[in-house]
Amino acid sequence: MDRETLVQRIRSGECAGAELGAVDLSGCDLSGADLSNTRLSCAKLSGCNLSGANLHHAFLDGANLEDADLSGANLEFAVLAAANLNRANLTGANLQRANLVGTRAHEARFDGAKLYYSRPGNGDFQGASFRDADIQRAIFRRANLANADLRGATGQANFDRANLEGAQQ
Repeated sequence: MDRETLVQRIRSGECAGAELGAVDLSGCDLSGADLSNTRLSCAKLSGCNLSGANLHHAFLDGANLEDADLSGANLEFAVLAAANLNRANLTGANLQRANLVGTRAHEARFDGAKLYYSRPGNGDFQGASFRDADIQRAIFRRANLANADLRGATGQANFDRANLEGAQQ
């Protein structure tokens, strides 16, 4: 299936729960798309517009989401382990109970995001912004939060052995 047809099928909701794997959808507009329960492991989604998308319980492990717009997206229970979220916009996203273990998210924006009980442990969040985010019960164990902005973040998170050097709290 060619890329344009696949994008049309995704936008129509036909791909929710599908096995899409390592597809290349870089730069596509998938805003508001229903990709719940969809497997996008190792997908190329850099620069993709996924704002307002439903990615509930989606598998995005190892995916490249560099520079992607995930603002307002629902990523509850999503698996983003070892994903590349460098410079991604996750402002206002729902990441409750999401698996972010080993994620790279340099300079990503999580402002106002809900990270309740998420697992960003062993992740690299250098220079990321978590302003006004809900980090209640988030597990940042061994995460790199050097120069991160945590001002206004609310809730008790686990920062056991995390690097908070230069972080603004």
